[in-house]
Amino acid sequence: MKSLLLILVLCISAGAFAQDVRVTHGVPAVVEKNFKKKFPTAKEVDWARKGDRMEADFDVSRVDHKALYDQKGKLLAWKCDVRTGQLPAPVLKTIRSQYKGYKVDDAEKVTRDKMELYQVELDGNPDVSLVFDKDGKVVEDADWW
Repeated sequence: MKSLLLILVLCISAGAFAQDVRVTHGVPAVVEKNFKKKFPTAKEVDWARKGDRMEADFDVSRVDHKALYDQKGKLLAWKCDVRTGQLPAPVLKTIRSQYKGYKVDDAEKVTRDKMELYQVELDGNPDVSLVFDKDGKVVEDADWW
């Protein structure tokens, strides 16, 4: 009985300290207001807490999006899926010249601080995940956050 109680307490404690917690309530009103203003046609919105930030996962016109907000309602970054043909020509040129034999598996456009970045997953041997600027240059140590 004590071991069952201990397991239950550990499970509850582990859940309390998880970094990616699904949020059903508790999205600050200013965050929700600014989200609805920026993405008025968003559908199927799911919120998650990412540390002290809030992340919305949603669809706009059947395209997957994510938006990251601070607690004061400031939009820090947002990204959406893009098709290979929607990648800037310099990005495609870099992929063709520097990653011959690779195929674009997944691509996302990231907007952060008025800067456009493109996260691209390439299928090949080995698979590669890269971030490009709009000029086709690989951006080191960049990620969505």
